[in-house]
Amino acid sequence: MSTTTGNGLRWSSPTTRNVVWAASLGAAIVTSGVQGIAPAIPVIQDHFGLSDAQVALVTSMYLLPGIFSAFLAGLLADRLGERVVFVGSLVLYGASAGLLLFDPSFGLVLVARFIQGVSFGAVMSQSVGLIGSVAPTGAEAARGQSRRIISMAASEAVFPVLAGAILAVSWFAPFALQLIAIPIGVLAWFWMPKENVRARRAAGKRPPVSSLAHEPALVWVQILAALRFIFKFAVMTYYPVLAVNVVGMSPAAVGYAVGACGLLAAVAAALTEKLAGRWRSSQLIGGCLAAIVVCCALIGLGGNAWLITLGLCLYGIQDGVYGVSHNVLVTEMAPKDLRQTYVGLTGTVRNVGKFVAPLMFGAATLALSIAQSFVALAAVGVVSVEASRRVLQAQRRMETAEVAERPADGSVLQPPVGEPAVRGEGRDPGGADGRGRSS
Repeated sequence: MSTTTGNGLRWSSPTTRNVVWAASLGAAIVTSGVQGIAPAIPVIQDHFGLSDAQVALVTSMYLLPGIFSAFLAGLLADRLGERVVFVGSLVLYGASAGLLLFDPSFGLVLVARFIQGVSFGAVMSQSVGLIGSVAPTGAEAARGQSRRIISMAASEAVFPVLAGAILAVSWFAPFALQLIAIPIGVLAWFWMPKENVRARRAAGKRPPVSSLAHEPALVWVQILAALRFIFKFAVMTYYPVLAVNVVGMSPAAVGYAVGACGLLAAVAAALTEKLAGRWRSSQLIGGCLAAIVVCCALIGLGGNAWLITLGLCLYGIQDGVYGVSHNVLVTEMAPKDLRQTYVGLTGTVRNVGKFVAPLMFGAATLALSIAQSFVALAAVGVVSVEASRRVLQAQRRMETAEVAERPADGSVLQPPVGEPAVRGEGRDPGGADGRGRSS
């Protein structure tokens, strides 16, 4: 049975469609922890009499826990079930927001933000794995991951507007928007298939977490995960500085350019599904890294508003493709029995990349100008293409081995006991051509 999406394409089953919606809405609501609170930060600073340094705690206490919670959530999901951990994280996120609706002290604000940050790291990584559990590879996987990214982009555009509109009520009013996480969690509970965790455990002993070290191209997949956010957060942090201080653009013009970048990223994410029918995820990422080289070179060497804005817009296009392709790559390479642990490890690596990127670029500006630092970032992109090449080699070896292991009569192996038939295998090539693409 298949179901039709809004653009006429079909999901393989209603379960696939529902899980994609649950993961996408969950990821979208937790983005409100940064974008949805941004308009309130000056008001929070004034209400509590915070210094500029103390204001940073409002965001850092939210982002820091994600460095470890993504991996821990993956461990729990592989043991307790994905539905329990994902829904529990959403409910915890919304309940923590409820603590902030009673004019609390600044200390309680930080505690609530920390708890929300734990949930944020869990939901963001789990949402990738959930989609991968029902659409592990091929064009459908790209479609599911693109829906997730588009929903996040939409929330990043809508929540700041809503938050700014209700600030007139109170400084803590924007946190009320995060209560939506609770009904989303309830919907996700009913939309996601019930997991028979006991039967799955009885089917065979779960491999130890240490076995991940032997997974094909594990290190290279994680390097690609970190690289995306090292490039992204460096560009998003220092492009405005270069544009205003060096090129002479107005802050308003910078805002338009950054907005266009985000819009193009969402459009590119929606179109990645078509690209996934032609190329492997690692090949698409290799193309994105080549595009990053061009983007950073344009921003660093452009010297005028038009060229550096062109570089930023090209960056947005590749970022949409990179984001979807790497999510698909992770679910393709993840072992079935430790899927969420693998995805959680990747989420932790991504969060580390977000955290260190501005620091690394800032350190480079101690020896180089900002423009020269962008050229150096382009050079990093050249070297980084090697990582995608290594992953491509691993994918080809895995696909060759899977074709060799198929029964000679062409029959399909039955799924393990307790594993729903609609759930994709972590290494199913996903297409008749055996190359991880839809036929």
